[in-house]
Amino acid sequence: MRIAWFSPLPPNRSGIAAYSAELLPRLAAHEIEAFVDDSAGQDAPARVAPIDGLTVRGAHDFPWRHARQPYDVVVYHLGNDRCHDYMWPYLTRYPGLLVLHDAQLHQARAQALIRLHREADFKAEFTYCYPDVSPLLADLVIAGLGGTLCYFWPMITVPMQAARLVAVHNRWLAGELAAEFPGCAVEHVHHGFPDITASSRTSPADVRRRHGIPADAVVFGSFGRVTPEKGLVGVVQALAQVAPALPSIRLLVVGETPSYFDLMAEARKWGVADRVAVTGYVEDDALPEYLSAVDVCLSLRWPTGRETSGAWIRCLAAGKPTVITDLLHTGAVPSLDLRSMQVACTDSSEPEPVCVHVELVDGAHMLRLVLRRLTEDAGLRARLGSAARRYWSRHATMELMARDYERALARAAVLAAPPRPAGWPAHLTADGTSTARGLLRQMGVSYPLDPPGIAAAAGTEPGQIAPSFAPMSRGGDA
Repeated sequence: MRIAWFSPLPPNRSGIAAYSAELLPRLAAHEIEAFVDDSAGQDAPARVAPIDGLTVRGAHDFPWRHARQPYDVVVYHLGNDRCHDYMWPYLTRYPGLLVLHDAQLHQARAQALIRLHREADFKAEFTYCYPDVSPLLADLVIAGLGGTLCYFWPMITVPMQAARLVAVHNRWLAGELAAEFPGCAVEHVHHGFPDITASSRTSPADVRRRHGIPADAVVFGSFGRVTPEKGLVGVVQALAQVAPALPSIRLLVVGETPSYFDLMAEARKWGVADRVAVTGYVEDDALPEYLSAVDVCLSLRWPTGRETSGAWIRCLAAGKPTVITDLLHTGAVPSLDLRSMQVACTDSSEPEPVCVHVELVDGAHMLRLVLRRLTEDAGLRARLGSAARRYWSRHATMELMARDYERALARAAVLAAPPRPAGWPAHLTADGTSTARGLLRQMGVSYPLDPPGIAAAAGTEPGQIAPSFAPMSRGGDA
């Protein structure tokens, strides 16, 4: 198949960029062209780190290439981050396989439109998605007061309706979305990660020494972008409460630190700055050595976009015991409740605990219990780590994910494009000529202005717009 692949790619620091870079070589049987954000310049493809066998192009090249030789499937990797904004004009006009990495897009979508001073378009889209909700809530978001309210209104309706097929990395979420959007085709695709147990080039002691951590410490690690949603403020507070009785406990936070969140300030506030180390951004090829240096991995998420954490799967692949938040979409993961030592799991075929969970309603108490018990009980850590590795081998290998992608791609290639809903806001259905029309009006020139030769090349009659070319004009884009 000929496949167009819309996704951020390295050196972009998005987890989805690394995900695509790992997956694409395993789909080498297909002819794949990746389309990246070139809104900042035509040299964008040249800045992408090379991936064997992959051709990388700027997104503005897609419409004319697709018009000349249509792709069998267009794949969109969509998440709640600015690096995905460029995809919206294409996914609303060229239906394909939508891989929904976050089931909450409100924050990124709102900010994308507000940055372009398209507040009216944002309000129209919000009202379309939630006709029974007061439009004044959109004004709160525009004023910068949305905060966690965005999680109640995830704004995924438009991409769900636009896709031929939607793929998500959680079976529970697939069922929820299929029920919420009965006209949409939804599939579960396993999230995989490579085997990294033999990838470390540096000894755990060297990594610890680099960050001032004693060789005999019990280290809790957190991986990924350092944000409040990772629950690290609660971890630091719990650390401060248990530290006097646990001289060996340490916290190592591995990831890029945003300007709006200072974890070390929290550590100083609670008097445990000497127990906490924050590395800043670490290149992907160095992550195995950092994983080798920790004893327990923390993968806490709240609020959640119902995402499946790639960082958590990486920890499973490394055979590390993990601590997760007890959420509806993680219910099928067999987890241990340290209060009762009972296994919680909605899947009866998975009786062996692979992690420990923390409940939202009893979070402070459970975090203290987790830190204390896993610091003191090396045997429990070893059992959980071995079980985590076995769980990864059954549910989260790259081979399993690639197999699922082959199935999803084959299905998306034969599914008909869904009909465009009649009620979509005007900015989603614009043909991309609004800026040109406005300029022509100012010059007193009538529209349409289609030389017959251009119309013939586009496969249309003179006076018509070729839909395949519409997104090349940014004026009326989605």
